[in-house]
Amino acid sequence: MKKAIAEGTLFRVEKGIYSDVAGRVHEEEILQKKYPSAVITLRSAFMYHSYSDFIPDKYELATDSKSARIADGRVVQYYMPEGTLGIGLMELAYDGMTIRTYDLERLLIELVRFRTKLPYDYYKEVIGNYRNNIRALYPARLDDYLEHFPRRDALARVIDMEVF
Repeated sequence: MKKAIAEGTLFRVEKGIYSDVAGRVHEEEILQKKYPSAVITLRSAFMYHSYSDFIPDKYELATDSKSARIADGRVVQYYMPEGTLGIGLMELAYDGMTIRTYDLERLLIELVRFRTKLPYDYYKEVIGNYRNNIRALYPARLDDYLEHFPRRDALARVIDMEVF
């Protein structure tokens, strides 16, 4: 590796992360390499899906409930209930990179689950965008996803009341 770095064919991005492309590497790509089982969620994901124009200070990553704590100042970690991390997982093309995130149905569930932890104005903005783009949602998929979450009936009631 030292030889490749000296020759200029390999570039150190940060500790343990290297690239064969000179120049800036997106921070999202770095985080996805460092934490391959984590999924970009909530405010970060809503920005990538164009459901909010708010740019968060930190990346919000979902991990399995038994995952180790992520000790990275750039990250806010959310632990997902066992068996739910992969539900609604997708890859989204954004700004020349591929981001591992959730589809709109899963993000709606996350929005409702964490609504008390989000600023009220932000929550209302994103809910309003869901209402405005209701045809982009697949209600059957949403129902399938809800089956895997604790308090699914309460979540479904909030979603019905706020979006549909």
